[in-house]
Amino acid sequence: MRMPGKTIVFFLASALFFPVLAPAQNFTFKEIEARVLEYRKWLDQVGSSGSRYWIRLDSSKRPHKLYVGEGFMQAGPDEKENFVEIFSRFLAGHPEKNMLIDIYDATNGKPIGEYGFGGFKLF
Repeated sequence: MRMPGKTIVFFLASALFFPVLAPAQNFTFKEIEARVLEYRKWLDQVGSSGSRYWIRLDSSKRPHKLYVGEGFMQAGPDEKENFVEIFSRFLAGHPEKNMLIDIYDATNGKPIGEYGFGGFKLF
């Protein structure tokens, strides 16, 4: 006696639990280096001598401590998230990888947010 129903259920369940993974984008070393260099140039423009999005970085411990300035405080939510994501990718040294960051207010040194496995979050 054949049981086609169980076979169909098995294939549907395996498709649900083992989805086809999209191939990762492959970057050459020169492409990675060029992208990270673009990040550095942009971060220099919005740094302490530019728009003052960030003042300094303490990378002595993990996660990195990023001290942000007035430019960051005045930016919109999407701009803040984009800035922190680019900074994280710059620290990781790769366009598809991210580094954990704790975000601090440079004026008083108090923590105001984080960027990590749960994404970007301000307190």
